[in-house]
Amino acid sequence: MVEGHILIGEDQALVPYLNGRRGGWMNVTRAHRPKLGEAPGHVIVQSEHIIMATAPDHDVQIATAPPSGVEERSVEVVLLGGKVVRGFVSAAAQQRLSDYVGSQTGKFMWLQRASLMPDGRMLGDMALHMGAIEILKDLRENAPIEEGASIVEHT
Repeated sequence: MVEGHILIGEDQALVPYLNGRRGGWMNVTRAHRPKLGEAPGHVIVQSEHIIMATAPDHDVQIATAPPSGVEERSVEVVLLGGKVVRGFVSAAAQQRLSDYVGSQTGKFMWLQRASLMPDGRMLGDMALHMGAIEILKDLRENAPIEEGASIVEHT
């Protein structure tokens, strides 16, 4: 994990910022890796390798407000490597999650009010790299269990 600061425009949100990185590289100032006890410095990071990004001090908007006609949908995300995160996405009432993910215009999506499972540690709103998602599960009580004739087995 790397903690640090990025320079982002006042009116720009984190998800579109990450999706718009030309060449994928971004500057991180006052960067350090807490587990290694490093002194802060300046590094560049390849956005392709970012799994999740947050603004813990809430000084940056994570994404633009969702359009009208959407609902917050509770989801569980299993990341590559097995970490599990729960949160909310803003999807249309009858929209399948596969269609929701397919409608995203970049590599990062907005996960709202996320928490790390199983301990429930709050992570807050975050930008989540869709390439790091192994499984995305709809947690609604009335979530459809059949969405067509295809059957996919996950091993």
